[in-house]
Amino acid sequence: MRFIYTKTFRRLFVVLVLVAFIIVSDAKGYLSKAKGIFFEVYGAGTSFISNSAAKTKNFFATFLLIKGLSHENDLLKQKVDELAFENARLKAAKQENQTLRRALNFAEETELGLIPAVVKFLDPTGFTQTLMLDVATDAELKLNAAVVSQPGLLVGKITNIYDNAVEVTLITDPSIKINGIVVDSGASGLVTGEHGLSLRFDLITHNEVIKPGDKILTSGLAGDFPKGILIGEISSLSSSPSELFQKAFVQPAADLRNLKFLFIVAQ
Repeated sequence: MRFIYTKTFRRLFVVLVLVAFIIVSDAKGYLSKAKGIFFEVYGAGTSFISNSAAKTKNFFATFLLIKGLSHENDLLKQKVDELAFENARLKAAKQENQTLRRALNFAEETELGLIPAVVKFLDPTGFTQTLMLDVATDAELKLNAAVVSQPGLLVGKITNIYDNAVEVTLITDPSIKINGIVVDSGASGLVTGEHGLSLRFDLITHNEVIKPGDKILTSGLAGDFPKGILIGEISSLSSSPSELFQKAFVQPAADLRNLKFLFIVAQ
């Protein structure tokens, strides 16, 4: 009997009464509306949670896909860069090989005695009108020897000889003086450098005929430059009838900013 007066009994009694009330109310149909509201709310909640979970799943799936594609794109870009570098290297090697082959053909076909040399240093700015050549240690070199490129284009002359290199002063330097002759008319004059800009053809008498486009060769009158080496082409005339001599500007035949394999003329 004491159990009836305990808190546990009272709590159990309340629960049983509530259960009985719910059963009776449900049997009478009083809970139909409440059940409908509950299931509607429950269904909406579960639907919301399900949709949210699906969206979250899709978001992370898309994020992982984008991350994977970005990584793959980085790998492909790196591969493209590597292939571009390799292609450029092979192209440069091919061009250098072709240049060397043409140079060797020129050395075999010309009647000049030639000593092969490789450009060791070339000022790309053109500020200094000199370059350095790498030659064989047993080569017999002389100061003022002419330096040419294939196919017989005048580049300059040796101005210094070192233990492992040779200094060449280009024909565009004002210190270089070359006796030249026009191929078509035979007009002769003196070719000098114009501070790296071009060449000047001077001391040509007025009875000689010169015109733009004329080719100028070394005349061989000076010992430094053998006869018949192409110096360049007259680009324009720069004199008037009142002057004592005719003058002209000459564009060098050799590309003096892009030299690789050269030859020293042995005399």
